[in-house]
Amino acid sequence: MTEMAQVKVEGQTVEVLSESGGPPCARPLAAPKHPIMRVRVMATYMVLLLRLVLPALVAACRALLRNQRCVRERVVPAVFAFIANSISLSSLSGKPSSEESLLGPEATPGAAEAAAAAVAVEPVLERSVTCNVLFDPGDAARRADVIFIHGLHGSLEKTWRQGSWREGPAIQPLPLRRSPPTPPPELLDAVFSSAPEQLCQQDEDEEEEEEAGRPPPPPRAPTPPHSAARPPAELYSDCWPRDWLPQDCPGLRVIALNYTTDPFLWRPLWMSKRHRTNMLQRGREMMEHLQEIGVGKHPIIWVGHSKGGLFVKQMIVDAFENGGEPLAGIYQNTKAIMFYSVPHMGSACADINLPLLRQSVELTEVQKDCREVLELHSKFLSLVEQKHLQAEVFSFIETIPTFMRILYIQIVSLESADAAIGQLFGAPLDHRNICKPTNRQCFLYKELINLIQKHL
Repeated sequence: MTEMAQVKVEGQTVEVLSESGGPPCARPLAAPKHPIMRVRVMATYMVLLLRLVLPALVAACRALLRNQRCVRERVVPAVFAFIANSISLSSLSGKPSSEESLLGPEATPGAAEAAAAAVAVEPVLERSVTCNVLFDPGDAARRADVIFIHGLHGSLEKTWRQGSWREGPAIQPLPLRRSPPTPPPELLDAVFSSAPEQLCQQDEDEEEEEEAGRPPPPPRAPTPPHSAARPPAELYSDCWPRDWLPQDCPGLRVIALNYTTDPFLWRPLWMSKRHRTNMLQRGREMMEHLQEIGVGKHPIIWVGHSKGGLFVKQMIVDAFENGGEPLAGIYQNTKAIMFYSVPHMGSACADINLPLLRQSVELTEVQKDCREVLELHSKFLSLVEQKHLQAEVFSFIETIPTFMRILYIQIVSLESADAAIGQLFGAPLDHRNICKPTNRQCFLYKELINLIQKHL
């Protein structure tokens, strides 16, 4: 005979079962349900969730409010594209029509012809390079060509305008040692600690100006007593290579190579992919423009910011390997190269990817330690070692993270910006300001002038 009783063991109610003559066994009763406790647990989870999500949500809303034009031109079309593609995909994934289901896709009238036509049509690659001669002293007075190339999402107006950051005793370049590969911690601490607090606000102002399509206002007079004097408003330059170089180095032809960037470096999967040219194709397009204006007959000084420096190396290597006699002057007459934070080993920022997004070709070819970038730099160094390229190299490296909407990012690392040849200097500036001298006495500009004057 089985007997059952309820007893409390250590605060819990259990059932005790016993057979006649056998040992008793206990099992716990089901925990009583307490609605108030469940509400408290749910409230705790909601508070934790809000603490995690709310700051990011507020930052995203602020970014959207600051960039209403971006929302109107990019986000809204992307949403409509997603809805349209969802409808089209649902219709394509539905049941086939009666004719197709009976005859099969190959037997559908016109299917074979349409498939053959689709194979025959090749995508037309976008030509995206323009060449601007900013100043030309004339054939008789020309002594050298200085060629400027900007980076991703750069332009003649955005990249090569006069800087408005505050220069002073704390903002000075520091030579970096290549052995060990990473600069000593005390040197990096000194460089990072000297960052001007005004860079953050100045970056935000630049972003707003770029989005609004307005030129930046002339820089205002500095307030700190040790700041370098800025030029007056009437002397502000929206393109310092055009305005300053002819004054300090007479006889220079100043050239700017410009190229467009895919507006969606991370393109939503539901948006059609654009047929963008890769770095090799775009470099050849640049060389076509340079050939048309006779570049290669005089000494060449290259100036590249960010990915623009990769295009410099791409053209030099390609001219040597595949250019033949018409392009021999591209590498034979290259006398000096100025690199402003160029990712010779790629950038970790290009490795970032998100769900439902695909990277454009402009990003995939500059990913950190990607094969194309490493091979290009290896060939470039080989030309230097074999004396096919006899050029002086000077590199500036950014040592301050760049403010990107809601967070700070080191776009080009110290190791990647080291070309492994020539002089190497670190500057306490971010990626945007590393190529924007504040005036003609700024170290960013003076080093370039010294480099040019050595080879005139």
